[in-house]
Amino acid sequence: MTASNITILLTGVAFSAMIGAASAHDPSGKGGVPQAYTKRMVEGVKALDKMDNSDEAKGIYSRVVQWPPAYAKLRVCFMGGNNESNAKVAQIANRWSDDQGMGLKLDFGKAEKPRMCKPGARESQIRVSYDKPGYWSMLGQYSVVYTAQEEPSMNLDGMDKNLAALDHPEIQGVILHEFGHAMGFLHEHQSQASTCGNEFNWEFITNYLKGAPNNWDDETIKFNLAPLAGEDLMLTDFDAKSVMLYSFPPEYYLNGDKSTCFIPKSNDGISETDRVTINYMYPADASARVKNFEQSKAQFMAIWDKAKAEGTTKSVSLNFPDAFFGAKGVAADATDEE
Repeated sequence: MTASNITILLTGVAFSAMIGAASAHDPSGKGGVPQAYTKRMVEGVKALDKMDNSDEAKGIYSRVVQWPPAYAKLRVCFMGGNNESNAKVAQIANRWSDDQGMGLKLDFGKAEKPRMCKPGARESQIRVSYDKPGYWSMLGQYSVVYTAQEEPSMNLDGMDKNLAALDHPEIQGVILHEFGHAMGFLHEHQSQASTCGNEFNWEFITNYLKGAPNNWDDETIKFNLAPLAGEDLMLTDFDAKSVMLYSFPPEYYLNGDKSTCFIPKSNDGISETDRVTINYMYPADASARVKNFEQSKAQFMAIWDKAKAEGTTKSVSLNFPDAFFGAKGVAADATDEE
């Protein structure tokens, strides 16, 4: 897989589907992002759609989840845990940024004593808790746009309780999966390049997920499992080895374990395609990253300025240009460890 296999598309994902990727429950049935977060994001989506709900506009909106080039690194803090468990999580998560081609690093503070979240401290873009239900993460910039510093942006349910469990490949895969979301990755089974949507046994899935303990409605099921509508930010060949691909039971598929989307267990490592994609999103070449950012910003501002002239932005409670494009970011040489 090379960068030439990645297609950038201007007409984008139905933005509401990204809310599902960012906010709804883990399809395995383990908890999910707090409903208060979802409510904020839905309100934001509605405001954006009022400005312009064309396919082209939605394509532009879909790119705002990426961290701007002002972020040479993302500060991460922990809302619980201990030095040993937090250091192990940090070590695993750093596999995403431990590559020369990657222009966005993860900053956990001291290796042996990772940063704890403290009131009044500098902004941490990723805030990890262990005491909420399930494994989940906000998507990219949503971690700071739609959640406050005193709120977790990621949850790794109970992973601070059993240090030995963090050596299990399956658990490491979960950590990589959630940090993938935090850096802007969507679920692989929702890629338009996959055939998963046609291979799913929707009758079984719907009946199963509507029951306990999930109790999902049709919209939540669609958000979590259906292929994204429209065209996504990036389109790669379907990657069955992606750490962003869930392992579902054979019953989820019409052809059971013969389905091309079926994997017997969740992937526990970053695939070659994952690596190429993340390096494309955040290239080490700062000028390339700035160029892509400025293009997205100009396209968004054209929509904003037109809507403002028409009076459409008067009912918008969030200043989108500042929220998505005005961050001061974190410099590469920022040395504070607390």
